[in-house]
Amino acid sequence: MGGNALKAESVRLPAARYREVEHEAVTILQRHFPQRRIEAITAYADKADFGDLDILIEADDDYDAAQFAAALQATEIVLNGDVTSIGLAVTEGVFQLDLIRTESDSFDFASRYFGYNDFGNLIGRIAHKFGAKFGHLGLLYPLRAPDDKDHLLAELCITRDFSEALKLLGYDAPLYENMRVNGQFKNLQDIFRYVVSSPYVNREIYLLDNRNHKARIRDAKRATYNAFLSWLDEQDEITLPAYPWAVAGTAARDEQKQEFLEATFLRFPDFKQAYDQALEKYARKKQLKQQFNGELAADITGLSGKRLGELMAQVRHSFIDETSFENFFLEADFEVVKARFLKEAALILPS
Repeated sequence: MGGNALKAESVRLPAARYREVEHEAVTILQRHFPQRRIEAITAYADKADFGDLDILIEADDDYDAAQFAAALQATEIVLNGDVTSIGLAVTEGVFQLDLIRTESDSFDFASRYFGYNDFGNLIGRIAHKFGAKFGHLGLLYPLRAPDDKDHLLAELCITRDFSEALKLLGYDAPLYENMRVNGQFKNLQDIFRYVVSSPYVNREIYLLDNRNHKARIRDAKRATYNAFLSWLDEQDEITLPAYPWAVAGTAARDEQKQEFLEATFLRFPDFKQAYDQALEKYARKKQLKQQFNGELAADITGLSGKRLGELMAQVRHSFIDETSFENFFLEADFEVVKARFLKEAALILPS
């Protein structure tokens, strides 16, 4: 994605020619792989030329990028995670085509997220301020341990319905779908105007100086992101939303995140259930470590080193399953735990 992944220099194609190449490539892939959803990423209508072609490929575990490259008679293949860049021989030279592996349940979301240049990236700034993650896999919530913010417990899915995600972030979802279906995102200005239509927008959250290092380096290289920053500077004649985002780490900032969570819980009960279960699982494992750990076992049995490791494994494997093991140590008092350690220690010690 971006047109510069190949060793060979990728030519730029004017819009009319690009449409021909896009249609031919998608048709070939659909003919060779009829069981999969295959779709080119949507561009804004008046885009004059293109440096590459992005195509989504529906694939779960049974994906071999080389097969798709072979179907298109690729002149070059560059693997980069879920994105495979290939050289496509065209009359004008070599044109970069990116095959983007996309799981079935996030295909529709990815199709919309990747569309219209940096549209998804710009929308994602609002989600990020709320502590969420708006990306090609859906609207996700990185849940961190209550007592250790550096410990990521899980990345929970809020929704993979793009319209519902837009609504939660303050956007007019039906308007987006109408503009998408009818080709009304004609230029970058149409995209930018939609991006700033949420009441949660504030130009400050987009400024590169207010981004973390990784995001600043990445987005500084993106032409559309820089065009958006320039466009924001030119909007003195209209009133942009200026949501009062609190300074990170303050009580007000935490309150904003909590209000977002509460609204999200109401709209997405499955997310609320997954959230509660993840916290419960963490609390359970934390409590379990207090009852089952090497320091405690050493104090009780006097074992150390290799023998202590053998004891810990022996105790864990003495239960019929993991649930029985956890329930025992979570519910038993110290004397019962002590007796269990001593019993299992006797089985591994030489007579």
